[in-house]
Amino acid sequence: MKKQSKNYFTSGELANLCNIPRKTLLYYDSLGLIHPEVIDENGYRYYKRTQLFTLELILTLRKLDLPLAEIKAYLTNKSYNNYKELLCRREAVLASLIHKLTGIKNELHRSVAQLTELPQIRFNELFTVHNDEGFLFLSSPIPSDLNFKDRTRASASLFMELAQQIPLSSHTFGYILDRSILADIKTPRYIKYYFYPLFGCLAHPRCASKPAGTYLTLYFQGLYMDNYDKQLNLLSAYLSANKITPLSELYITSIQNFWLTDEINDYIYKMEVKIK
Repeated sequence: MKKQSKNYFTSGELANLCNIPRKTLLYYDSLGLIHPEVIDENGYRYYKRTQLFTLELILTLRKLDLPLAEIKAYLTNKSYNNYKELLCRREAVLASLIHKLTGIKNELHRSVAQLTELPQIRFNELFTVHNDEGFLFLSSPIPSDLNFKDRTRASASLFMELAQQIPLSSHTFGYILDRSILADIKTPRYIKYYFYPLFGCLAHPRCASKPAGTYLTLYFQGLYMDNYDKQLNLLSAYLSANKITPLSELYITSIQNFWLTDEINDYIYKMEVKIK
């Protein structure tokens, strides 16, 4: 072999030609992707020139993130048709990945924009806002006698179902209460639906429209259960004093919660109801 070694490349030389670590070449060898042409009596490994082309092909396909098993299968059955089919399959996979990543990027952009608005919130004062049509991912109706544990199961199930539909779940979460509570705050209170706000419409039966229009809006801080009465009284009194009839159910959205802080006094909620 010594006389012919000048026509072959050692594993180190071949690895250097392709700018990869020698151990990568040895790893490909262990997987059966590229074997040395000759292993002499001293254990030295030698590769011929055409094996450089094989290694270049392997490295090119790895840049496409093709699994090594798929590369190995192609190397054992190379052809024009098989190579074209291999690239077409990969193109389809990457197109799907690009679509997914674009969706995640868009969701991230909208979430960051939403978070940017938090420091500008005005608390404990009523004001009106014109909202375009919105969309909510809605739970099934929540029975009024449902216990705490089962209500928790319902909200968790809704989150998991939404996670299958969109690339990034929002940190916001909400409840819908019957508008009758605004006419008489002594009316028994219970959650009719849980919801997650959506950035757009989903082709899904749980996607519900939140109508466009003018919404009487109120933000408050602190734990929901500790502040609910005071804020609801404020909202109800305003509607009564101004002889305003609510046109929608009451939406209560948690917009700063355990996703953003461990301090319950820093929680932020938004109450809103559509009016004329």
